[in-house]
Amino acid sequence: MQDNALINLTGLEGHCMPIDLNIEHHIKFLKLFFSAKGVYSTWDRLGDISATIALLQNIKKQVGRALGITYHGLNHTTPNTSSSVWKVANKLNELELHVFNPDRKENDSIKPIVDVLTEGKWKLKSSTLVSFNKKV
Repeated sequence: MQDNALINLTGLEGHCMPIDLNIEHHIKFLKLFFSAKGVYSTWDRLGDISATIALLQNIKKQVGRALGITYHGLNHTTPNTSSSVWKVANKLNELELHVFNPDRKENDSIKPIVDVLTEGKWKLKSSTLVSFNKKV
């Protein structure tokens, strides 16, 4: 892309973005704030929001800081989910959900499902090219 101006909103060196990408970010925030009212939003409200998008973003950041739920990093890190995974695995073993039990009390409320792979394989093998061509 040529002749596309870069802007630096953060003030950090090397964190520039093209103006068109910045506009896309503004559109994303507009959709977020506009959809908060659902079907009761109006075009006037969209105009008001678009004029104050920077102010609304700052308010959102300040409320997040006040509640202690702000985004604190400049780089993404993968959270350690091993304790959650082990909790689920231990509960699975405790309830023996991975083992078929015909006497489980919830069995009567569960509807049997069709094995779609086996059903599809059967349909493919049982149909002929002639019947396929008739449907087309």
